[in-house]
Amino acid sequence: MIPFNKVLLVDDDQTMNFLSQEVLKYMNAAREIQIAEDGLVACKLMDRQKCPDIIFLDIRMPRMDGFDFLERLEKNGVCKNVKVVMLTSSIRKEDRDKALRFSRVVDYCEKPLTEELIEKIAGTWFQH
Repeated sequence: MIPFNKVLLVDDDQTMNFLSQEVLKYMNAAREIQIAEDGLVACKLMDRQKCPDIIFLDIRMPRMDGFDFLERLEKNGVCKNVKVVMLTSSIRKEDRDKALRFSRVVDYCEKPLTEELIEKIAGTWFQH
């Protein structure tokens, strides 16, 4: 499959990161997978390294939450082509609406990351 060169998982839940990484590996969906425990770590990774193709981003995290990360991403103008999928446990309409106002957010989904979700995202946004 390998639709993604690089995936960045941004979530403070280690179990969820492990499961997401395992499903990506099982599907052979990414050449490289990175994990950041919060938005601040993700920003530092993106400043120092090649941009990911896609970011799976949680909302509620310590230090820098998903919304603060998105604001910084848009303000700094780095990684202009990155696509962001909100992968969260929040089912609040306000969170969904707020997330989808960011230009790089292409979808808003409930955890966990599944094979079906990866196929949907890859098929919609990464067809060559």
